[in-house]
Amino acid sequence: MKVFVTGVAGQLGHDVMNELAKRGYEGVGTDMASEYAGIQDGSAVTKAPYVALDITDADAVMKTIEEIHPDVICHCAAWTAVDMAEDDDKADKVKAVNVDGTQNIANAAKAIGAKMVYISTDYVFNGQGTEPWDPDCKDYEPLNMYGRTKLGGELAVADTLDQYFIVRIAWVFGLNGKNFIKTMLNVGKSHDTVRVVNDQIGTPTYTLDLARLLVDMMETDKYGYYHATNEGGYISWYDFTCEIYRQAGLSTKVVPVTTEEYGLSKAARPFNSRLDKSKLVKNGFTPLPTWQDAVARYLAELRKTGQL
Repeated sequence: MKVFVTGVAGQLGHDVMNELAKRGYEGVGTDMASEYAGIQDGSAVTKAPYVALDITDADAVMKTIEEIHPDVICHCAAWTAVDMAEDDDKADKVKAVNVDGTQNIANAAKAIGAKMVYISTDYVFNGQGTEPWDPDCKDYEPLNMYGRTKLGGELAVADTLDQYFIVRIAWVFGLNGKNFIKTMLNVGKSHDTVRVVNDQIGTPTYTLDLARLLVDMMETDKYGYYHATNEGGYISWYDFTCEIYRQAGLSTKVVPVTTEEYGLSKAARPFNSRLDKSKLVKNGFTPLPTWQDAVARYLAELRKTGQL
């Protein structure tokens, strides 16, 4: 199986490439930079074939994918700067990447008959209530530009292809790039006290675990919409921070605050990011380990690579 992976300089693309290599599959990575610009940790992704590609260039996308002719395209690339996406001068760029870029990838997948994996987000929903969102729920009502454009990407894939996996994730962390855990560790080392919101509820997703699941999916034809975060129960960002500090051995005091009290964010954030993952088991996929276990393994990796 040959897999074309977009966004390999990001957290998830990096781990997908490594997971493919572990299983003996051929991965070809792409991102904007002229050469691979992610973490240089000596893993398979740094040695794998790489092509520079601007996914907003429809002709370049079609040409590149037709030449590589993968069996599967795993589309991890996206504009993910949620607050910056709210800036008026960024709106066209965000749409060009998340909607038009995804449409370009889907068109190329259709042209060569490839399966497509599209990574989406709980932000396509309105984040209200307390019930976990079902993967096949169509009550979309995104709260911000990021969510609206990721929904646009979902619709581009679903309207263009039959062979697709749309996988929604939340609260992502991985070795390659910035994330909440890295931020909180840095803050915890330099502050005695931190304020963290306790009224936004969801579950974290470790990209190393998610990559395994995505490759499991690629090996099947069980297409459709899925939700995939780590197991271990629904928590708040406050709960998450407390566990991060406990496992990292930091004594920083964590003060719970409401979203309103915290302020700062330009983009509206969902209060309810609970994702129902039961469809994974129904379709024979192995769920991700608990988020507590994922944090422990992640911190060990950060220590091993000198990031902690």
